[in-house]
Amino acid sequence: MVKYFKIYDSNEVLYVTIDDSGAAILRDKFGRKVFLSRYQAKLMKFGIDNIIGEKKKTHDKEVRIEEISREQMEKELSG
Repeated sequence: MVKYFKIYDSNEVLYVTIDDSGAAILRDKFGRKVFLSRYQAKLMKFGIDNIIGEKKKTHDKEVRIEEISREQMEKELSG
């Protein structure tokens, strides 16, 4: 099952689509895309987990992660 996420803070937003194989598509608010294979996504997840972990240690509550629907992602990217 494909999952969609919105990762954001007060300055930036990143939309992430993860398919059944573990591959990922990252989009910024302008719709620019980066495709990651399952292996690239696994390596990137390690980095993202560390970044988010560091943010949590410093009690920075600005970074938010939400699971969203495909429709919501498309609506936000188009408008």
